[in-house]
Amino acid sequence: MQVLHIGIDDTDSRKGMCTTYLGAIIVEKIKELGVNIIDYPKLIRLNPNWPFKTRGNCAISISIVIDNDKISSVKRIVKGSIKDLAELDDENTNPGVAFYKSFNIPNSLKDFSRKVVNDFVTIEEAEKLASKIDAEIHKFKLGRGVIGALAAIGEGLTEDYTYELIAYRIPEYRGTIRKLDKPSITKMNELTYPNTFDNVDLTSKEIRISPHTPCPILYGIRAENPVSAINAHDMVRTREPIERWIIYKTNQATDAHYIDVKINEIKLYDSVRLEGVVSSNPIKITGGHVIFKLKDETDEIHCAAFEPTKDFRRIVEKIIIGDRIKVYGGVKQKIGLPFTINLEKLEILKLAPLFDKVNPLCEKCGKRAKSAGKSKGFICKKCKKKFPENSIILKQKEREIKVGIYEVPPRARRHLSKPLIRFVNRRALPHSFECDLLYS
Repeated sequence: MQVLHIGIDDTDSRKGMCTTYLGAIIVEKIKELGVNIIDYPKLIRLNPNWPFKTRGNCAISISIVIDNDKISSVKRIVKGSIKDLAELDDENTNPGVAFYKSFNIPNSLKDFSRKVVNDFVTIEEAEKLASKIDAEIHKFKLGRGVIGALAAIGEGLTEDYTYELIAYRIPEYRGTIRKLDKPSITKMNELTYPNTFDNVDLTSKEIRISPHTPCPILYGIRAENPVSAINAHDMVRTREPIERWIIYKTNQATDAHYIDVKINEIKLYDSVRLEGVVSSNPIKITGGHVIFKLKDETDEIHCAAFEPTKDFRRIVEKIIIGDRIKVYGGVKQKIGLPFTINLEKLEILKLAPLFDKVNPLCEKCGKRAKSAGKSKGFICKKCKKKFPENSIILKQKEREIKVGIYEVPPRARRHLSKPLIRFVNRRALPHSFECDLLYS
């Protein structure tokens, strides 16, 4: 008996194919061989800032216990499924497959996986690692998917993880408007939250379980455990048939993409978690975006809350110079402009005092003096007493925001960003592997 790990990536297509769907097909086919699957298949989201990312930017892996005489059959199923289903005529679809036989995952592969989620990795690096650890890789076209394929195998999801139940459409419905019963999803969210999350954006009332692309996915339910995912799935009503569904174990909603850095260590395409002091007051620019500067002991950087973050911008607008904060976000750059952190969360650690300027009080009349003109100080309109220009009073005012952490709404949240509810709710139900709950 052998433990065989299978990694697959970059089978997504603008025309509609999805790596998770291909994984669901492969799981069903290898189960028909009588092969035992170890734990749930994994869905690993990669660096969200990667310039070559696929539409969903995810890789999948499947781990199985298998007799030696069945290994070649499994490999044929995997490679054949990619040839049959991946839309290889799309220039941006460059699949890769990795097979790795070992019960234990080496540290070099774990480190590689973390780098793929946090950093920029080349095909050459992936090929070098595969040779070093004796992993078998197969490239289709450019084969960029071998990077994610190895990364999906190397991510053990031993610390934080969630689950996603994904339901798929039958082929004749793909590319059409998805026929979901919105009231049933709203009710499902009421009954299963927070063991499921990001189902509905309560501010915009937008349903968030369903994509808007021509891919095979009908909907996906993110959950803390498989039981909650299935219970929620059973509550969703659709007006079109479901071809199949599968549960993936995933690094979604875990903040796995962030690295803790100082400003002078930041690189393009990083996702960072960074503490500093606000060094310029926020301003709103064309398009409704809100921009400010943050500094630490090493340097200064721009931070931005973009228009799709909606009410989150109202929080950002209320910070002032001197506030100590922690920012979470991806590092981007437009031509001719400096690095900017696109905010995903904002933690206010300490608020600076904010003052109002108040005219001096006339003790005799009990009235506030008025301006006597530019550079002429102040004058009491009743008794005509004059006050010098420097007699203005600074009165501390209450801040409109409080110390705490704030997040963008679900409609603007990236797959890897951890919702605040997950900081307090950690798998209220068991999450042990149940093979009969794997797929249908």
